[in-house]
Amino acid sequence: MKESQVYLGLIALFFASFLLASCLNEDNKIPDNCYDGILNNGEELIDCGGPNCPLCDPCENFVWEPELGEQWVDCGGECDPCDPSFNGQLDPGEEGIDCGGDTGVDCGELCGDGLLNGNEEEIDCGGPDCDPCPTCTDGILNQDETGIDCGGSECPDCPPDAGDCTNGEIDGDEQYIDCGGSACPPCEGLITFKRGGQTIVCDASVLGALAGGTITLTGASLLPAGISFTLTEPALGWTSGVGITADVVSNPGTVVQFTDNTGVIYSSGFGEGEVSITVDYVLAEPGGFIAGSFSGQLYTADGEDSVFLTQGQFAVPLP
Repeated sequence: MKESQVYLGLIALFFASFLLASCLNEDNKIPDNCYDGILNNGEELIDCGGPNCPLCDPCENFVWEPELGEQWVDCGGECDPCDPSFNGQLDPGEEGIDCGGDTGVDCGELCGDGLLNGNEEEIDCGGPDCDPCPTCTDGILNQDETGIDCGGSECPDCPPDAGDCTNGEIDGDEQYIDCGGSACPPCEGLITFKRGGQTIVCDASVLGALAGGTITLTGASLLPAGISFTLTEPALGWTSGVGITADVVSNPGTVVQFTDNTGVIYSSGFGEGEVSITVDYVLAEPGGFIAGSFSGQLYTADGEDSVFLTQGQFAVPLP
């Protein structure tokens, strides 16, 4: 073959390749990763759907599409017939829609599948097996409510002075962050800390009290173990951000006492005990609240034993 013929052949091959690459069609516009067996590329299901890949088979997308003639999820109409034990209807022998009886499916197992089945009153709620359906009269902060049974897209407006119980702030008439006031759940007391490597949570009881300028806090755990704070009012008054030191020399009126699960008492009022307390938030009045952190070393009355308390946190209502 002459050299000129080879040259002309190469030119022809180049232009043919160019034309093929530039003439996109519905097949060669589909990216390679629409055939890789991996859920990627913005796909709805593996290798289908999304902005780049072919549409998914409506009979395999795990969605009930009655507008396409489906009787239930991916069955009926143009899809394969529905199995009697999965057809969205209460059939003979079933205790609820597609459950109980001979189906081998407990009706309670269907409370989270996003379908109206089992003995549900609405999708995944109500009836004897599922949680009650959210309402604007159930006394619970749920749905998209901003207060208990008020606000959001479904319920009446909350009282004008109510706070938004979902925004992580103290606003409106809230007692503390997203709790208390006219629309939010009641504020609950919490005291927790570490002794050595052991975390102690006062989950048996937490109480707060205000008398004059003195705040007292007590907490008991299920171990059992307990802790108490007697906090005298600082010289500049109760203000958020104030720091307090509990020790027998500089501040004998402020005392932190810990009782371990064997009944041994440790206190900042014994020996060289000292606890640093930071009050992050305080409203020192009836119906107020106090929250902060603490850490330090407490001693027994004879000064022969001590305990370190670390990572302490408290958040306690003041009735």
